[in-house]
Amino acid sequence: MSERSDRLLLDHLELYRRMWVLRLLDMALQELRIEGLMKTPVTAAFGQEAVGIGAAGALCEGDIVITTHRAHAQHVGVGGPVGSIIAALLARAGNELIAADEPPLVAHPIAGMSAPSCVVEQSPLLAIGHAYRQWVEDSDQATLCITEDGDVDTGAFNETANLAVVWQLPVVILVENIRCALSVCLRNQARDTQLYRKAAAYGMPGVSVDGNDVAAVRDAVGKALARARDGGGPTLVQAITYRTTDFSGSDRGGYRDLVGSEQFLDPLIFARKRLLACGARRTQLDDLERAARHLVGDAVAVVKAGPRLGNRGLGRAASRPDGPSESRG
Repeated sequence: MSERSDRLLLDHLELYRRMWVLRLLDMALQELRIEGLMKTPVTAAFGQEAVGIGAAGALCEGDIVITTHRAHAQHVGVGGPVGSIIAALLARAGNELIAADEPPLVAHPIAGMSAPSCVVEQSPLLAIGHAYRQWVEDSDQATLCITEDGDVDTGAFNETANLAVVWQLPVVILVENIRCALSVCLRNQARDTQLYRKAAAYGMPGVSVDGNDVAAVRDAVGKALARARDGGGPTLVQAITYRTTDFSGSDRGGYRDLVGSEQFLDPLIFARKRLLACGARRTQLDDLERAARHLVGDAVAVVKAGPRLGNRGLGRAASRPDGPSESRG
């Protein structure tokens, strides 16, 4: 293979590894809830790993990413330490705060990830503030806002999209279209379920991408971010994907639209098949999966063995259990 092909394969292997880290992290968090060590519900990314990892993989130094759903997916995507996520969630389970000198839940300022809002549907409003600052400072940076299909018809989304176009702000709005939002099938609340078409009404480009293809997500978001950095204004990107579990551990379920779900191949299986077709070795992929298991398993073990929750929460040692942060992919 050529040098360019080798580099592209390595990039895709790193995306694959991070998807595995995210899948295993979600599995570990579910186990911690079963053990009673974490009582707060977590919105898992089962089946949606390609969106979070692919979108984060498109960010450049200085860019900002913000969301109110599955922020841990972007945290893993930008190479943030896994242990800090686990430690923060365990601390929250006891209604305790992490020590004052520790970062907030899944914030990763070096990689440009802002701490998420606890208010659902507010990520567009927060993103517009970051994008406005970038525009005023002429910083050649952009903001990525990740939201869901259920947020598109909210006032916050409408105001954000309108302002972004009027002021030509450097922002990309990525909508994870899972067709059921939190508890209502999209076809029961929207005439047109292809949400990227709403972009035309605001006067911005709209793009749809296969949300189970991590490379396609990264490329689509990357092009939109590059356009925003160059002064081209906002873009609405729709990533069509499918959540394979209920919304969270407190979800009663019964609302997911199973019609057509058979067309959604697990993103990890999708990526593995593509990598094998592109020349990756099975042993190479197995080693990546094994390394991801060790990373998550070690992080869980260190956090569980750390000091119990107290007035100052988990200490410095427990909040960074997996050693040096992962490098940016």
